[in-house]
Amino acid sequence: MNSLERVRLCFSHREPDRVPIDFGGWLSGIKPSAHAKLTKYLGLGADGWNVYDPGEALQQRFGADFRRVTPDKPASAANRRNPDGSFTNEWGITRVIENEDDQIVGFPLKDADIAALEKFPWPDASGRGRYERVAAEARAIHGRGFAVSAQPDINGVFELACWLCGFDRILMDMVGDPDFIRALFERITVIQERFAANYYPKVGDGADMVQLGDDFGTQNGPFFSPDMYRELIVPYQKRYHRAIRAGTPAKIFHHSCGSVYRLLEDMIEAGVEILNPVQTNAAEMDLATLKKEFGSRLVFHGGINVQTVLPRGTPQEVRDEVKRVIDILAPGGGYVLAPSHNIQGDTPPENIVAMFEAALEFGRYR
Repeated sequence: MNSLERVRLCFSHREPDRVPIDFGGWLSGIKPSAHAKLTKYLGLGADGWNVYDPGEALQQRFGADFRRVTPDKPASAANRRNPDGSFTNEWGITRVIENEDDQIVGFPLKDADIAALEKFPWPDASGRGRYERVAAEARAIHGRGFAVSAQPDINGVFELACWLCGFDRILMDMVGDPDFIRALFERITVIQERFAANYYPKVGDGADMVQLGDDFGTQNGPFFSPDMYRELIVPYQKRYHRAIRAGTPAKIFHHSCGSVYRLLEDMIEAGVEILNPVQTNAAEMDLATLKKEFGSRLVFHGGINVQTVLPRGTPQEVRDEVKRVIDILAPGGGYVLAPSHNIQGDTPPENIVAMFEAALEFGRYR
């Protein structure tokens, strides 16, 4: 069974030959210092690395079943490097790089009102210069027998709004100024729909998984109540998902860190089909409960703890955790093994090897 066949069976909630593995997919990658240590430990060259592309040698070594397709950034959307070393993207959001992570330091709509939304220089949503390569790349990946994950070129409506205005303002305005929130979410959703109309018909059935991201959870619970999510976010999320579905039959993957158990019924209603990263040490994210209540309707993607087990455990403890997660989430299909976020720089290479070798050992169905 090749990777494409394996993934498609898994996504249809049937058992393939083994649990599929994702390494190098969006938010299942590896930070540069961890990658350098891992390739040195294995005696491999650091070929073609970026966070979401650990290199073909590593992906082959660990049995990764997905390869990604990523839109281009046209010249008009390229990050602008600022004199202080920060960079500003096409949305006007300014970041700095610190310790292998980027931090937002400039929120262009922090003080905006509804009238200011009319004047804001929103990104070009025409699709020019973004999607010319995606169809050919997807066909080539399928031709090699791998599943295709289509990486997004726009973030989720809530998260992007927070990056534009600041988390504090968005969370307060969801209670105190819902008219502004709806006006902002409408602006973002229209651009999402236009991006989707340009992107996904080109990749079409060449994609198996469309990877979207919108962080709804903290370590202890959602950012907002289920009622607030249902009222203020789900309508816009549904529209974006409908626009994607018009162009591709690929499964819709939603990344949200943290505790999102209380939102899952509505996320499914909004069109989410794959849940990532399954952060097992967040509140209410008990694997057995998730599998029992949602396992027939959601594919689980991730689940191997990058906060404590991978960086701090022994190789045997990593193996034990991989077996535990597989034993709970894999029966009946519907589970893709991956780290529960990008592997961080403090992770010993021995533990990364232990994770993937255990996945190949314990993930066999027959």
